[in-house]
Amino acid sequence: MKGLEGSKLGRYELRFRVARGGMSEVYLGYDRRVRRYVAVKVLYGSDEPFVRRFEREALAIGTLTHDHILPLYDFGEQRPWYYLIMPFVEGGTLRDYIAKREQLTLEEAGSFLEQIASALQHAHDHGVLHRDVKPSNILLRLDGHAYLADFGLAKAKLEAEYRTHSGAMVGTPEYMAPEQSNGQNDHRSDIYSLGIILFQMLTGRVPFTADSPVGVTLKHLQTPPPLPTQFNSDIPAPIEEIILKALSKAPEDRYQEANTFALAYKKALFYERKRDLEEDLLAITTTEKNETATSDQKAEATIAAIEKITTKLDLPSTKPQLFPLEGETPIISYASHINPPHKCIGTRQIVLLMGLLLALVTLSLGLFWHNSNSRRTVPIVAQHHHITTHNRPLWATATESERIKIQSTLAAQARVRATSGVSTALGSGPILYYDNMEQKGGGWIDDGFQCYFSSQGYHVTTNAAHAVAWCYTNQQAFTTGAITVQAQLLHGDFYGLIFHLNPSSKTFYVFEINSTGQYRLQRANGNDPDYWLTLIDWTYANIIDSGYNHTQTVLVVLTNNYFRFYINRQLVASMINDSLYKTGLIGLLVGGDTMNGTQALFKQVAVFKK
Repeated sequence: MKGLEGSKLGRYELRFRVARGGMSEVYLGYDRRVRRYVAVKVLYGSDEPFVRRFEREALAIGTLTHDHILPLYDFGEQRPWYYLIMPFVEGGTLRDYIAKREQLTLEEAGSFLEQIASALQHAHDHGVLHRDVKPSNILLRLDGHAYLADFGLAKAKLEAEYRTHSGAMVGTPEYMAPEQSNGQNDHRSDIYSLGIILFQMLTGRVPFTADSPVGVTLKHLQTPPPLPTQFNSDIPAPIEEIILKALSKAPEDRYQEANTFALAYKKALFYERKRDLEEDLLAITTTEKNETATSDQKAEATIAAIEKITTKLDLPSTKPQLFPLEGETPIISYASHINPPHKCIGTRQIVLLMGLLLALVTLSLGLFWHNSNSRRTVPIVAQHHHITTHNRPLWATATESERIKIQSTLAAQARVRATSGVSTALGSGPILYYDNMEQKGGGWIDDGFQCYFSSQGYHVTTNAAHAVAWCYTNQQAFTTGAITVQAQLLHGDFYGLIFHLNPSSKTFYVFEINSTGQYRLQRANGNDPDYWLTLIDWTYANIIDSGYNHTQTVLVVLTNNYFRFYINRQLVASMINDSLYKTGLIGLLVGGDTMNGTQALFKQVAVFKK
């Protein structure tokens, strides 16, 4: 049909077409009432079966509320069109992403598996079968959050009006369970389809292909699936067994619940990665006292340490770890359509220019007043206009007055404000850097306000609500290594360890702990925390002491582009992969929404060679 760009359906303006299917199209729309961008799915014409499918999709989504099911905002009719209104998801579909990446890592595939399994489990628990689970019906946000969409073929198990005619086949052949070819299916058919998706995420292909849909269907019925390791030798044997179990021909031989499937994968990957602990725990068992120990004694000590720590490692039912989409740019680029360049200066620009002019005048008057008073009280001191990073403190050759000015400037730069909530084993080699943080030095910012030393250690504070502040040392940049610090939250919301920091661009990673016993990982970029990317959302860990004045030991292990995180010598997050920031300084951060600000005390900062 002819494109509907520029048309209006109810209160929705259709800006441009995003996708096109057999009987529907999806547009980027603008909701004039609530002033937000949405996805508008429009049905071609008024064919009765497809109208019923649209109504069924609206009713199915309307009964389900879940973090990983794409919600429905609205459903309407404007003859001859029927339309659904849903959130617009910038990252495209999982199908697009697999085509781009070819094969996902075990961790990425596990994240998407866990998210979609939880969505299916919720639907099944509410009596809804999806019946068309496939990568093109899974939408991705740029941070890796997945949504299950398109419930147009959904069937409620207990409602006769949703039943198809006997023997009718519904679904997409490449992802259909064998029993679906005969019109028979239940929730285990969706689990089979999810198994096909896992196979595809790890191998880059579906298990069954043929020249016709009938040929594909026959293979699902008669042919054993190929071994995933034929196409990806990095797949561990336990995970291969899990995939093949999900693809069993008989429904009773598969996983009987979607969450059971995802948990089996998570456990298999967890025990596969446990071996990575050995490298990081060697430092716990290798001290000066056992340098003369035999290799057998060291091995026994290492095994004992691993057993001692890993017995505490449960698999908490927390939110899945998210893996930001590689490349970070939307598959569907629409910024130019949303915000076309203006040819004239509008009211908002005039107000901003007037504000800037007023600020410049005020600054000039303030400098005049400051200089006048300075001439009457102290000699004029030369100002450093260019600050560089050396392997010694910035103030090594400056006067005390200059040092204070420089430190205040650096601290001010390492502070950001938000308009809303910002709280929505030690090493394995020689020491590269160490500071007990009990006295000034080590290249750390010390402005006496945001970043300062006391007899207890190094303090970092925001002194205001809805703010984030950080302090850092300029002495040395690190690419790989094991970074550790001891920290106490004195008051406020959260605190964290920064690595790969570039002060000029305000880019870094930060591993944070909050007052309620949770941790998260963020990728910071620029001056507004609202635009920082959450790589691991707040996740509860029972080894974190909640509240205040508890000392926590944080360890971050950097190996190439992979990160591992420990709290109080227990592994909490493993094999996190992000390669955007490859090297940088280390620092310490606090932040939150508490009215009196947030303050934390840090000491015993060390970096060990990896």
